[in-house]
Amino acid sequence: KQYRGQIDIYVTERGLLLVVNTLGLEEYVRGVLFHEVSHRWPMEALKAQAVATRSYVLYQAHENQEQKYDVTSDIYSQVYGGKSAERYRTNIATKRTEGEVMIYNGKILPAYFHANSGGHTEDVKEMWNHPDLPPLSGVEDPYAEEAPAYYWRRNFRSGDIQRLLKDNGYRIGLIKDITVIDRTRSGRVRTLRIEDRDGKVITISGKAFRHIVGPNVISSNLYEIIMKGYFFDLIGKGWGHGVGMSQWGAQVMSRKRMKYDEILRFYYPGVRIVKIGSTG
Repeated sequence: KQYRGQIDIYVTERGLLLVVNTLGLEEYVRGVLFHEVSHRWPMEALKAQAVATRSYVLYQAHENQEQKYDVTSDIYSQVYGGKSAERYRTNIATKRTEGEVMIYNGKILPAYFHANSGGHTEDVKEMWNHPDLPPLSGVEDPYAEEAPAYYWRRNFRSGDIQRLLKDNGYRIGLIKDITVIDRTRSGRVRTLRIEDRDGKVITISGKAFRHIVGPNVISSNLYEIIMKGYFFDLIGKGWGHGVGMSQWGAQVMSRKRMKYDEILRFYYPGVRIVKIGSTG
């Protein structure tokens, strides 16, 4: 891969190598867009993603001032591919929104995003230990249903789930029943009750359960559970954590000829879109 800017290599206290790529803001955005959305999407969706990406990394840079780096290059921050990931149309989207970020109450917005909301975005407080933030409190999303990854279904053997839970420190026998006992305002699973065939009961958060089973297996926490003896089905909607902008929803909105600022104000209500000085 090719990278813009400067590459520095550090040795951590554990003896591992830490590779840090330092580069300008606009160069970074160009290296992210292709990995987060299709470069063939309508331009307004690409522009919305560019502003969200720029806002997110600037927020993280402020939060991580004491660290050697601002963000990681994977799904836990934003997927970054360097110069090798740049494409003509995503570069245009970056250029046409150069320096534009979202702010709320005078501060850069942590512009989280995900693939598909499943019909309602999630309140950031439900997902992470985050203070109340109205632009990230969740909105009803009618555009999600018109996009891919809206409906999904998974089938599991109760024995496989038992093994995964035990591997992660939960003491549970062969599972008899799994029920949802609490949901968030958006309908996502907040807490699950799991009972084994000896009557032992444990409770687990929806977030922890999804992490244990695998976020690529349980596409989102917006689901229903159907038990069938030693098997059970999860029937769900959406893809990702659900906070902030739905990328596929933005694609649908742009196909309906909505502009990027309309998309951003829909998913992040109450924000202002402002232009900062170019930094690269």
